[in-house]
Amino acid sequence: MKTNKIVGVITGDLINSSGLNVDQKNNLQIGLSYFLDNNPDVLLPIQFYRGDSFQLMVTKEKTALITIIIEAIVLSTTGTWARISVGIGTTSKIAPGNVLQSEGEAFQLSGHQMDTMKEEGRLMKITVVSTQFQPILGATFYLAESIIWNWKPGQASVIALIPTSKTQKEIAERLNITGAAVSKAIKNSNWPAIESFLNGYEETIKGI
Repeated sequence: MKTNKIVGVITGDLINSSGLNVDQKNNLQIGLSYFLDNNPDVLLPIQFYRGDSFQLMVTKEKTALITIIIEAIVLSTTGTWARISVGIGTTSKIAPGNVLQSEGEAFQLSGHQMDTMKEEGRLMKITVVSTQFQPILGATFYLAESIIWNWKPGQASVIALIPTSKTQKEIAERLNITGAAVSKAIKNSNWPAIESFLNGYEETIKGI
């Protein structure tokens, strides 16, 4: 299937994955499945390759949110991070249900950027097809990254459940912690600033 629709491609690589035990890997798979399975913004489901790398295709509007929640799930379940490269662009070939066999501009942008991120010490980075919007989106991703680097696993476990929970009380019940602990985690993780970033991203990406 060929399409010129603008999409988001998320390519990730687990950091220090060789140190993860079986339980951590299983919990990661469970957390990712809970968030991504049946998510209407996931256009091609996540697939792992080379053991510790993964890729998925999503709507451009929710690419930033999905990227950040994946980061939260990785941190909360494994105690480590994922280096995540985002490409926003067109596709030339979509293999139904198989992101690794799909091709196009968004895939190239995401893949090529990943090659340099380790040397740069980056956690999250975005490249978009539009030179007009690249500076602002690149800068805001960098700022969001600087906040996320300071997250603790416990805070990330709360953040990971925000999109699939209606209230803070529900998050507390799912994690078996107090409402005060949820509120503290949201405040200390600087989630309001991340929400501002996500709102700005969604408004900006409409122009591409």
